Amino acid sequence: MAKPGASSWGKQIAVIAVGVIVLVAGIYAFLEWQRTSPSTPVRDIRVAVAAGETTEELAPYTVCPLDEQCDGGDPPTIDAGDAKELTITVPEEISSSGWRLLAIYDDPAANDERVFQSHETTEHTIDAVTDSGARLVVAEVSALEIDKGEDGEEIPVLATWSVALEGA
Repeated sequence: MAKPGASSWGKQIAVIAVGVIVLVAGIYAFLEWQRTSPSTPVRDIRVAVAAGETTEELAPYTVCPLDEQCDGGDPPTIDAGDAKELTITVPEEISSSGWRLLAIYDDPAANDERVFQSHETTEHTIDAVTDSGARLVVAEVSALEIDKGEDGEEIPVLATWSVALEGA
């Protein structure tokens, strides 16, 4: 003969077991959805560049498979006018994995490179004209990203957004 309350204890165990199974299945489904959800293709990611009153949204200058070299030709230009600074703003897709900012001046001694770690910042300001009088010629943002190859497989790529300055 069963003890009184034994069947209610068994029901509680069964309800808890079902709850745990539902929770684990829900977490697994969420992680699988997150892993397979489409992200923004690298070629569709834009970087904002602001100089004075002018702001431009830049498409990638080059997107190259990791071990290859690509020539992007002449980079797009922005009219800096008499702006003293250039502000680069990257979206979350770039800042979440880290990025590099290269500033090339007409005096090579003034060239500068900054590397930002994951989630460190989404914006950085550089001088259009340094204290020594060197003028910014080109600014480049580079990031290691994942893109889809021609066969649909994911491949690592080095994406670069570049802008040349006019009037600085």
